[in-house]
Amino acid sequence: MTPTALGDTLAQVVRAVPGVAFLTPGIAGRLRSARHDPRASGPPRGALRVSRRNGGGPWKIEARIVTLAGYRACDVTRATRTAILAHLQADDAAACNDAAVTVTITGIV
Repeated sequence: MTPTALGDTLAQVVRAVPGVAFLTPGIAGRLRSARHDPRASGPPRGALRVSRRNGGGPWKIEARIVTLAGYRACDVTRATRTAILAHLQADDAAACNDAAVTVTITGIV
């Protein structure tokens, strides 16, 4: 699976986590935010980074999210990381091994 395809799929996985309001766009995405539809299927630029070393090493996934008020940030962070790892495991158990998943909360709404 390509990083772009995996990123699009993981964006849907992250959006489905209870307590996640939306994925946070990076600076490039913020500059283009007037044209971006937050309901679009793919992640906003900079919100979800998916890469692999040398094209075949372990996945490195960075998710930037905004949480909903009333949810504990640590619970949402753990649930998001768990959902990402569960998707990797379901897709390819070997892909989950040594995957580095970082979840950053950038705000609360």
